[in-house]
Amino acid sequence: VPIRYDALVLRVVVALALAAVVGRLVDMERNQAHDAEERADEAERLRDELGRRVDLLEATSRAARALGSSLDLDDAFAAFVRELRSLLPFDRAAILLADGSGARVMATAGLGAQQYLEPGTSIAVPGSILEDVIERGRTVYREDIAEQRYPEEAGLAALGIRSRVLAPLQLGSRSIGALALSRSEAGSFRQEEVGLVTLLARLVATAVQNLRTYEAERATVEELRRLSSLRADFVSLVSHELRSPMAAVIGSARTLQARWRELRPEQREAFLAVIADETTRLSALVGDVLDTSRIEAGTFAYRFGEVDLTDVLRDSVAAAEIGQDEVRLTTDLPIGLPSVRGDAERLRQLVDNLISNAIKYSDSGGEVQVVARADDGQLVVRVRDSGPGIKPEHQQQIFEKFGRAAGSAKPGTGLGLFLARSFAEAHGGSLHVESQPGEGAVFLLKLPVGER
Repeated sequence: VPIRYDALVLRVVVALALAAVVGRLVDMERNQAHDAEERADEAERLRDELGRRVDLLEATSRAARALGSSLDLDDAFAAFVRELRSLLPFDRAAILLADGSGARVMATAGLGAQQYLEPGTSIAVPGSILEDVIERGRTVYREDIAEQRYPEEAGLAALGIRSRVLAPLQLGSRSIGALALSRSEAGSFRQEEVGLVTLLARLVATAVQNLRTYEAERATVEELRRLSSLRADFVSLVSHELRSPMAAVIGSARTLQARWRELRPEQREAFLAVIADETTRLSALVGDVLDTSRIEAGTFAYRFGEVDLTDVLRDSVAAAEIGQDEVRLTTDLPIGLPSVRGDAERLRQLVDNLISNAIKYSDSGGEVQVVARADDGQLVVRVRDSGPGIKPEHQQQIFEKFGRAAGSAKPGTGLGLFLARSFAEAHGGSLHVESQPGEGAVFLLKLPVGER
């Protein structure tokens, strides 16, 4: 009996051992299957994440290309904001650029069913969320603007905005604006999306810098071309202006030299008068060129004193009447006009330029009027001609160095009015023109009365 009992126990123990081994094998198989399933799920998740990141990279690349799609800042921004929506869903977006003072920003691009920042909208920086973003150079995420931490958020909430992200357009240590995105749901921006907005803002800042550099270089090139063209025209004009008086002087001198004995006294006087007039003209031309050079170099010297501008005007008109009878000159200069403080010689040159210019452009048989009045602490002089008038788009051009009205066939270097305005401004005054085509022109000179 004991032997049979031991055999039974042995069989039970063996059976239990086998059952344990089998159970363990089953557990191992089950665990391996679970691990394989987890690994498969992890692989699927990684594939999805990789695909999402590839899509994100492609969308970011498209957004970056959109910024470089145009050399016009507004067009580039508009293309970028449109592309941005496929990269980072939003309800509204805007790009804001700071003005020169940094106290305000201007919306340059916007997108949304109800654009809360239309292009051209100006916003004050102090006290707003932009103070944190632009002045402190940090990205700000407002999960729920219902808290209304910033004063502008009440109006935004009324438009249905609940969350928004603003990132600085950072160039080194300087912020030039902000990229703003908003959604109608609170807390809807994930942390990685906030980081993406910061990255995109840097791309926008770089694009702004590149486009502004291009615009500045293009403007410089255009200005250099314009100045080169003006200088070429000036050389041509001066050559022409010099050629005529020089030819007259040389011709008269040679005639006198060759025929002095046979010429009657009045003929000699006539040739000598030509030489005197033309050398005076040459001297004035050279003087204008030298004066222009000194003004540009900042070395022009003025000698200020009390000047009776009425006397200056009368003397200038009297001198202009000598040697010309095609245009009638009239004056309206009341007695007792106040004096001005200035350089008498330069004021005479200024007035001479205005009157000679009016005579030059007036029709034969026309009239040039010179009127002076005291008005609110200023002496105002009006020189009116009876010429063809000046188109509005050319009225600033005629005061520029070498500037002449487009299509003008009148001789001249284009320095007279440039010098006249320079002298007026040096005396604390101003000079501008009022004119319409076909109605002549009125040049208004305003000089402060009394001490400067």
